[in-house]
Amino acid sequence: MNNHNLFDLTDRIAIITGGGGLLASEHAIALNSFGAKVILTDNNIEKCNSAIAYLKDNNVAAIARFCDVTSKDSWEKLLDEVIKEYGKIDILINNAGFTNQSKSKNFDASFEDFPLEDWNAIMDVNLTGTFLGCQTIGKQMLLQGKGSIINISSLYGVVSPNHKIYPGTGIFQPVAYSVSKHGVISLTKYLATLWAEKGIKVNSITPGGIFNGHEGLFLERFKQLNPIGRMSEKTELQGAIVYLASDASSYVIGHNLIVDGGWTAW
Repeated sequence: MNNHNLFDLTDRIAIITGGGGLLASEHAIALNSFGAKVILTDNNIEKCNSAIAYLKDNNVAAIARFCDVTSKDSWEKLLDEVIKEYGKIDILINNAGFTNQSKSKNFDASFEDFPLEDWNAIMDVNLTGTFLGCQTIGKQMLLQGKGSIINISSLYGVVSPNHKIYPGTGIFQPVAYSVSKHGVISLTKYLATLWAEKGIKVNSITPGGIFNGHEGLFLERFKQLNPIGRMSEKTELQGAIVYLASDASSYVIGHNLIVDGGWTAW
């Protein structure tokens, strides 16, 4: 293989869930810059369309499609639409999730009082949504004999939240978030070993804390605890996304790529 073509994604078709969220547009920019055609999906099509407008302003071509990641029927409809339009799917990024930017109703409840309703809601999106995406789109990739699935986990899918950095900050990390993201990594390893010989790469990415206007006590505590001394810029996952989506990672199977500024190194 020509080394200059290792990262080439020309004419590959990519689906990114959580299209209206903080990171989906950055994933789209990364993939498109190496030639991929990008479909952003969200259950909030207005937010997804706003992301498409932002991408257009950055000279990135992408289209928006509705998908409720918790619904098998919604995934099947998305699959049918994409196959009719493009004939294949090469890349799936399971990016949708409840976070501090898109909270469940009682996201900030303590463990002792955390409602089952919120546990189920977070699990449904973060973990079941990833399962359904892998199942539905993965089946198509198996027919094709090739594909790359990238599941987005979290720092707190690898280690426990540092509970001491949150009091007084207005930021919370509920139990269901951490457990669901640990589950994403486990699902990734299960599928990676199941499908490795069938041409499907399944890997995950663990982002560290992504800066999104954070300030005050939380930001200062985070800086002191991270070896690099800062939060991640939202653009700093682009290299990991392209690497795992492309043939540059052809022998990378079931890996959780940690991009955290060193947080988990000490």
